Amino acid sequence: MPPQTKDEQSFQRDVKIPEWVTPEAFQDLLKNKVKDYKETKALRAKAGVAAGENYATIMLRLELDVETNDKSQVTKAFMLKTPHHSEAYRKLLDRTNIFDVERGMYLEVVPELEQLYRDVGAEVKFGAEAYEVATSEHYVLLEDLRPRGFKNADRLQGLDLAHTESVLTKFAQWHAASAVRVDLKGPYNEKYTKGFFDSQEIVDAFCVGSAKTLLKHIDQYEGHEAYLKDLHSVSEKLYDVVNDLKEPKSDEFNALNHGDGWSNNIMFQYNDKNEILNTYFVDLQLPKWGTVAQDLYYFLLSSTRLDIKTSKFDYFIWFYHSELVKHLNLLNYSKSLPTLRSIRYALNKYSGWAFICSACVMGYVLLDPTDGADFDKIIAKENSSFRNSLYTNPRYRRHMEVLMPWLQHQGALE
Repeated sequence: MPPQTKDEQSFQRDVKIPEWVTPEAFQDLLKNKVKDYKETKALRAKAGVAAGENYATIMLRLELDVETNDKSQVTKAFMLKTPHHSEAYRKLLDRTNIFDVERGMYLEVVPELEQLYRDVGAEVKFGAEAYEVATSEHYVLLEDLRPRGFKNADRLQGLDLAHTESVLTKFAQWHAASAVRVDLKGPYNEKYTKGFFDSQEIVDAFCVGSAKTLLKHIDQYEGHEAYLKDLHSVSEKLYDVVNDLKEPKSDEFNALNHGDGWSNNIMFQYNDKNEILNTYFVDLQLPKWGTVAQDLYYFLLSSTRLDIKTSKFDYFIWFYHSELVKHLNLLNYSKSLPTLRSIRYALNKYSGWAFICSACVMGYVLLDPTDGADFDKIIAKENSSFRNSLYTNPRYRRHMEVLMPWLQHQGALE
């Protein structure tokens, strides 16, 4: 056997298995999944993602050994998401049950969107299959995509042109279908429309705290003098930026945004020539109805390679728009089609969001894997060593030294 990679070794670290995760909990599901099911012989659980690669949930990879009536054995693998046990996380669940939201996204919303494409003779898949089990606990249970060859790209390197185009096509397909679905059936349930930044507490801890820490270290950034005044100015207006996105505007093109579309929440499947076959979304727990500028800035600024992040940005918006219009036409969208100018107008109008994506999201994407990464550190109010590490990271600094002048020229720091 080949030696294990560092990632494979980190997947096998010890994990705490919730008490309810027993073979009996999955029995009904396995009876449906395995022909001639007799009994479940064993259950194994290990870390589903490497250390430092997932902040929002505990991810477990479950393997269940099943014996069939003819005495043969079948192993079924699933990905199980469960909550962290901290006080901050419990408060988040009290306010918004992100597990209920994500299960609903996988079991209700995604099938609806995929059916819209089947109705016009197209086959578009957005993600893994999801399953239900009999428990009152918070969970999301998904197909394990890795046996089918799906994997994440290297978030530290960022996505190249081909990967970025593939993701933008998927966003266009998703946004188009979600807009058509509302056109046909009316608004989504409110639990699918609010997004992550729905409270002052989150904005204060995540956005304002991050901007303050960036300013603390900004003198290490080459060329910072040119945008220091603007940086202080925009940092005082982050509540306004977020509040402006809360209520969708009826005269803009709105869609169901993924809401957390960074590189680790996107998986790719490849053929023998290493060409992209399929692009799937994962982590559907923070959807947000509103302008597509939200997903576009979030993805393009957090997850693309440095050499194309700003230089190809205008091209990427043109590419996305062409794919969006193509899929809206395919799905027989009844309203007027969004123009490229209208998409660019939205990006300009909400350019303050571009600063938030750069200053408050990108740092997590570009940070080296660390065992200490968790949700509590994301929303911690104190100026922690973890948060300082985001802004003293040389990789992040290189990206921001390119992004800051670009943001200033876009009017995003006004």
